[in-house]
Amino acid sequence: MIAFDSVLDQALQLSDDERSKLVARLLNSLEPDDVSGPSTEEWDGAWSVELDKRVREIREGTVELVDGDEVLAELREISERP
Repeated sequence: MIAFDSVLDQALQLSDDERSKLVARLLNSLEPDDVSGPSTEEWDGAWSVELDKRVREIREGTVELVDGDEVLAELREISERP
């Protein structure tokens, strides 16, 4: 566990962008090599389309924005229910 704790401490010192890239690489390392799925470029393209759609919806006022802290509080409440 000492190695894990050391790596975690180092990872937490990275910038948000670097941590994001690290997470993606770690998740990719868990996937079997023979799985055929979208390439990084295809994922990036799909997310770009999705983000453009969401920005358009926000600008047009067709979606209701919810404060992140409110969502997290509600999720905590739900998870604590018996």
